[in-house]
Amino acid sequence: MNEKTVIFWGAGSVAKKTLNSIKKIPENLNILGFIDIAAFTLGRQFCGYPVFSPNQITTLRFDYIIIMSENYYEEIYDMLTYWFHIEPHKIKRRLYLLQCILLDKYCNTDDKEIQNILEYWQNYEMSVYNQYIEEGKEINEVYWDCLENMPYIMFEDKRMYYPSNHKFSEIEGRKVVIDLMCEQQPTSPHLYVRDGIKINKGDIIADAGVCEGNFALKYVEEASKIYLFECSREWIKPLEKTFEKFRDKVVLCNKFIGRCDTGNSVSLDSIVNGKLDFLKMDIEGNEVEALIGGRQTLINNNVKCAICSYHRVNDEYAISDILNSYNYKTCYSNGYMVFYLDEDIWCNPSFRRGIVYGDKR
Repeated sequence: MNEKTVIFWGAGSVAKKTLNSIKKIPENLNILGFIDIAAFTLGRQFCGYPVFSPNQITTLRFDYIIIMSENYYEEIYDMLTYWFHIEPHKIKRRLYLLQCILLDKYCNTDDKEIQNILEYWQNYEMSVYNQYIEEGKEINEVYWDCLENMPYIMFEDKRMYYPSNHKFSEIEGRKVVIDLMCEQQPTSPHLYVRDGIKINKGDIIADAGVCEGNFALKYVEEASKIYLFECSREWIKPLEKTFEKFRDKVVLCNKFIGRCDTGNSVSLDSIVNGKLDFLKMDIEGNEVEALIGGRQTLINNNVKCAICSYHRVNDEYAISDILNSYNYKTCYSNGYMVFYLDEDIWCNPSFRRGIVYGDKR
């Protein structure tokens, strides 16, 4: 690969943590140093590289400036293009560095799906889903329920509520939710329902990691019962209102779902304690613990499982091993995700399977 000379904007805590986490800088990446506006850093070494002042930009030869801060990215981008006349294509986000690391790590891979992602990156920036999802910009307008003092959208011909302080996108002065279901496209590595792993009329469903409730709401009329697990307090009032008409078949649990029952967590076994037909689990990396806590439920039933495996490295294998030990056959969703929201990805850069499916075929 061609050598690229880069300079980082920002010699702060984010840059230090990022650089210290990286085990191997790609050989084709020539790091010139850092640019920082803090006077006390100028002329010094930061993470082993020199620190320059902004007024030295015009004297430096580089291919790209990588802005290390996401919080101030737009502000810094505007400054670089307007005041320093840096060409827009030369300005990159911090994720460009991760992209370079993954390109270097997997350059000789035999995995066709990873090869397709690397090829896609020749023309596009990295994202969580890359080429597997097309952003169709499906728009759901946000309305306000004056009686409940909460916003909502119309989803599946039903009101789906949000917390009163929720931050929405805005288009032409309207509050909107954009691409609510984009991750459930047929090509998505985050697809919950697929051939063989489907919800049938009368099924009992457990939705662990409910958030706004779109998955459960989509199937609430078909299901005979739904267990909703959501640990965030801010979502409870909206969820209670969203599923108000279905309260006879919905059990809402405002606790973490884990290995056992404690003060603020419960196990799947203790709540379900009986029949279960479908399990969707997206709980920010606690899936392994939650599956251990659902041992009896999973062994005693043939549960169609869609378990998220991308939050932590190697979870796809740990989840498969647990389900296999319960006599389940497993397989993965198509494609890979790059879950860059996990800060550990800098010390262990990896492509991750999005979903582990399981059932007793």
